[in-house]
Amino acid sequence: MSYQGGVAQLKQVEALVLDQTAYRFLGENFDGPKMDKDQMLWLHEAIRGTDLEDSAAHQVIGATLYVILAHDTHDGIDEPSDVKQKTWQERQLTVLAGDFYSSLYYRALSEFGMIDLLAALQRGVQETNEAKVNLYQLHITGDEDYLAHLVMSKAAIFSRFATYFGCDEAFTFVGARAILLTYLLTERKNWLLTGSSLFETAYEHGYMALNAQADFATWLEDLIVTLKAEIKANMGGLAISDMTEKRLQELLGQ
Repeated sequence: MSYQGGVAQLKQVEALVLDQTAYRFLGENFDGPKMDKDQMLWLHEAIRGTDLEDSAAHQVIGATLYVILAHDTHDGIDEPSDVKQKTWQERQLTVLAGDFYSSLYYRALSEFGMIDLLAALQRGVQETNEAKVNLYQLHITGDEDYLAHLVMSKAAIFSRFATYFGCDEAFTFVGARAILLTYLLTERKNWLLTGSSLFETAYEHGYMALNAQADFATWLEDLIVTLKAEIKANMGGLAISDMTEKRLQELLGQ
């Protein structure tokens, strides 16, 4: 498939996800997680070449994006100890949004009879939650374990999806780390703008301290460099589309 053809297919998937009255309402009234276009790209890459018709593949990708949106939305329901508390309306909309996304992916995958995929994605959600808890509570044994938990916290659902559709380990390894890399680059940008980061606790604990005298900004940069090195070391012979290759090189160059 040409680069232009791949872009056109991704736009079809995006339009399919966005073409929901409730989604549009939530988009106008709910400041929650938005659709992750890098996740969409790697999900599209994972399902490329299967026996599914394009329309069915788009529906399956859309359903999986709803799984991710549902999880990320429910993850945003605040706790009594949170510094910034949501209003009653914000909290209700958060619950509504998460439940809405959940209902959409259950319905879509049930209609296709993909109960095994539904179960695989639910395992991905469970692994995501477990990784986040371990990261939050610092139940990590060392640098390698820390990075593995970071990858799982952002890409466990994608990894389960890729495995379900028979993608090889190298593809899944690179795709999962590319998804995390997108997140880390965004976190670096936010740190430069706000001076605060969710990663500060890990920095203070000493994980990934490649430079013992590093300040937080240098520490975060070292983490990004380490992740890029892992991606580059596993790209040899990777069969991906021109569109995905272009995006990957763009991320590696940032």
